[in-house]
Amino acid sequence: QNLPKHFDNPEFREDALRAIGKAAQRLNELISRLGLLRKQPALRTLPVNLSDVIQTALKTVPPTGGVAIVTDLPPLPPVPLDAEQIQKVATNLVLNALDACGETGEIRVTTAAQDGWVSLTVQDTGCGMSPEFINRSLFRPFQTTKKKGIGIGMYHCKAIVDAHHGRIEVESEEGKGTTFRVLLPAQ
Repeated sequence: QNLPKHFDNPEFREDALRAIGKAAQRLNELISRLGLLRKQPALRTLPVNLSDVIQTALKTVPPTGGVAIVTDLPPLPPVPLDAEQIQKVATNLVLNALDACGETGEIRVTTAAQDGWVSLTVQDTGCGMSPEFINRSLFRPFQTTKKKGIGIGMYHCKAIVDAHHGRIEVESEEGKGTTFRVLLPAQ
């Protein structure tokens, strides 16, 4: 609407082009993520150490400011996983934990092996979630507590874990934090 009025102003044109570019990029990302909802993820599994997969995922997380990320990622026996897909799960859980913590807090990322399972645990000291949201909305598409979220991250994480014949457990207390535990079969 402002373009005809301010078209001759080079600063306005530059700012408008930048805004259009950002909007187009956001739409492309949204379309790409929505495409993930249609199908079960196709897995390419290889025997890998879950701790190595999580370390790789953590390298993609942007700087955290006042939020400390504490890790305990011991060497684990190789298990058949799609490393790329599990990295997506880990990255999404850590980014959600960062959002929940806000400016300060702590996120603990741990892995373990026990009783035929390997596990990834992401625990934060953030805002937590209500039992109602967990029970009714957490793993459903287009349900979110984020101001800028679209509500498909946790849905996609669950689809990836389900494709691995695993499960996701969650414990949360409003005002105290959340713990996500991803359990994946070791065989």
